[in-house]
Amino acid sequence: MVNTHRILLKNIMIKDPRTIDIDESFSKVWEIFKEYDIRHLPVIDNNKILRGIITQRDLFRIASPRITLEGELIYNKLDLDRHILKYVMTKEVFSLSADDTLGSIIKAMIYKKYGCIPIVDNNKFLVGIITQIDVFRAIVEYFA
Repeated sequence: MVNTHRILLKNIMIKDPRTIDIDESFSKVWEIFKEYDIRHLPVIDNNKILRGIITQRDLFRIASPRITLEGELIYNKLDLDRHILKYVMTKEVFSLSADDTLGSIIKAMIYKKYGCIPIVDNNKFLVGIITQIDVFRAIVEYFA
């Protein structure tokens, strides 16, 4: 049987994840979430250094969407842009390295209740991301 502490994150992470620049308008967060059907967005600077993270849950907490008759969530761009991304994002982001293991990310997600964890190198350069769904896929792939 495979041990979760032998499976490296570099083998299961999403490489080159969708990101947003720290100076981007806040309305761009919703556009990216909607366009790519994602819920976690690492915030980076011009050098691809991880500066924060914004999640769909953060967005809902900051601004409430309207719901159309068809059930679609919509936002007013001007209302969203009243917020500044670098002030509302989570700045202190827990991250792991590509050489950490599946076991370490499972523990972090369970005990700290993280929905995703960015993967960075020693200089905080973003190299990937792992969501709970990616962890489930890895478990199915290696253990089922």
